Parts: sequence; C-alpha cells; structure tokens
Amino acid sequence: MLDRFSDRVGDVLVGICATVVILGWTLMVAAVHGPESAAVAEPLAWAVTFIACAALFFRSRYPLTVTVVTLVCTAVYYPASALDGPTVLTYIIALYTLAALGRTRTAAVVAAASFLILLVPELLSDFAHLSPAETLLLSGWFVAIVALGATVAHYRAYRAQTAVSVGEARRRSVAEERLRIARELHDAVGHHLSLIHVQTAAALRRLDKDPGYATAGTLEVVSEASQLSLRELRSMVGVLREAGEDSPTGPGPSLDRLPTLVAAAEAAGLEVSLHRDGHAELPVAVDAAAYRVVQESVTNTVRHAEASAVRINVVAGTSVLTVSIVDNGAAHSKAGKVTAGNGLAGMRERAESLGGTFDAGPRESGGFFVEATWPLEAQS
Repeated sequence: MLDRFSDRVGDVLVGICATVVILGWTLMVAAVHGPESAAVAEPLAWAVTFIACAALFFRSRYPLTVTVVTLVCTAVYYPASALDGPTVLTYIIALYTLAALGRTRTAAVVAAASFLILLVPELLSDFAHLSPAETLLLSGWFVAIVALGATVAHYRAYRAQTAVSVGEARRRSVAEERLRIARELHDAVGHHLSLIHVQTAAALRRLDKDPGYATAGTLEVVSEASQLSLRELRSMVGVLREAGEDSPTGPGPSLDRLPTLVAAAEAAGLEVSLHRDGHAELPVAVDAAAYRVVQESVTNTVRHAEASAVRINVVAGTSVLTVSIVDNGAAHSKAGKVTAGNGLAGMRERAESLGGTFDAGPRESGGFFVEATWPLEAQS
C-alpha cells in the first residue's frame, strides 16, 4: 500500500490526514495545558506548522523541496512553541517520500544533516534537552525511515521491471505463435495448393494440345487435395478456437501420414520411394516437425525441382530421428527459387527450435537434398 502514496490522489489523502492529526493533536495539547503555556513565539510556531502541513500536498511533485521545507519548519517550531506538537511528523513523511521515490542517497544525506543539526546543540549543551540514549534512538528512527523508503523504491523498481519483462514475454509469445501459424499455413495448406496448381496447369496444357483430353483423373486429384487442405485448415482453426467450444479437430501432423503424402505426390506425376527404418515412439513436437519438413521438401520438389523422382528416408533410432529427402531434379533451379522464399527457412526453424540440425543444398551428382535430425532423449 505504501507505494500508492506517490500519485496525486495519494498526496492529497496523506496531506489531509497529516493535517488533521497534527493540528488536532496540537490543539488538544494546547487545551490541556491552557493559555498560560503559550510561548512568546507561539504564532510563529502555528504558522510553520501550517506551512509544513501544506507542503505535504506537493511531496511527490517536489520531494526534495518539501523535505527541506518540513525540516526547516520542524527546526523552527520546537524552539518557538511551548507545546509539544507532532510537527516532526511532516518531516518524517517527507523524508520517507524522498527515499521511496528512488532518491535514497539524497534522503540519506538530508537525514544525516538533520541529525547533525540536532546533535551539535545537544553536545554543546551537554544533552540538556535529550539524553544520549534518546539521541541514539532518534538516529535509529532516521535510519529506519530512509531504509523503509529505500525498500519501497526497490519494490517499485522490481515491479516495473517485472511488468516490462512480462510485456516483452507476452509480445514474444504472440510473435512466436504468429510465426508458428504462418509455418503451418505455408507447409500444410501450401503443399496441397501446390499440388492443385501443378495438376491444373498440366491439365490446361494437355487441353490446349488435345481438346478431347479426359480431365476426370486430374479433377479427382484436385478434389482430394482440396479436401486435405480443408481438413488441415479445420484442424488449425480448431486449435485457435476458445476453450470449451466444439471444434472439428483431427489428427495432427505425423510421420504416420507419409503414405498419404506419397500418394498425393505420385498423383502429381512424381515417382516417390519411401523407406522407414525403426519405429520408435516419437515426441509429438518432433513427429509433427519431421512430417512438415518432408511435406515442404516434397512440395518444393514438385514446384521447383523439375524432378521425376524423389527418395524419402526416415530413420528413427533410440536417441536420434533423421529424415532425408533427395530428388533428381535441377538443383540450381530449385535452390535459387526456394532460397528466396520461406521453405528452407521454415524447415530450419522447425529443426533447430527442437534442438536438432538442418542441412540442404545441391548434390554433386545432381539433384537436391534436405536432411534434418532431432534428438529424442532431450525431448522425452
């Protein structure tokens, strides 16, 4: 609650409360002691009390000025007044505020100076007003006030830093989620749309040459690819829906879906050979990432490589999963086009984000290769 006193409303509330307490206490002391207890400079004492109370209303805006003003008012009040009022409370509040606003060193210097102002006369008068024990106790109060303010200042700084860190983490999380969704759309939906594009473009070329060309087979492939694309979209939309709503979710990306991927690529006119070695139980994230890498590689082969065949190898060992995709196409054509897009970058991110490695490039014997590995033990 102490940190709330730094705003304007807090200043007004503290000023009102302090004024009521100090003036009420002083009036009560005056009533108890009677008019005969009034000193010659009692009007001056009341004036500086009002000034000190009024200064508290500006303690957060001008903390050092208010501290000095209340210190001077306190120093004037007690020699001028015969009433032992709590005017010193204004200086205590101002000194705390100065430290709580982060100006701890300044508050310590002011506290030390005020203590010396009080100590020197007592030493010269052989402690006529305060005993040595009371003087030592008063110095402890000064230290405690500054320490309390410094603690509040540290808490405020920690809370502000935490708020900044939470905000940064939230923005980073949103950016990562947007990137993940973009990769899913690029890899999943882009793959099926690429097959549709290849099939329709080939059919249009055949129709130009032969108006009687039967397009039933092409339309069947396009229909199947469209259904798979819609299924992928529904699955992603289902994940993005609010919790508790019915969502048409389906099985996520997995290497077990490779036969369907191979069938779609073969329907596009690509000869595909799939070889799997080992069937270890894979972490869901690794299984999905491996499938997306294979899917994106096949998509790039269909679109860019001018290849007739592609070989897919999946090796699942006890500690490492490796997938490699090799085609016999024009490596320079594929490399030049894919590098400019998001395909290779997305595949590399999928591998390295899970602690794996990624490599891709043209082969000396011709064609293009993609290889990615993931550690399995670290993900278990």
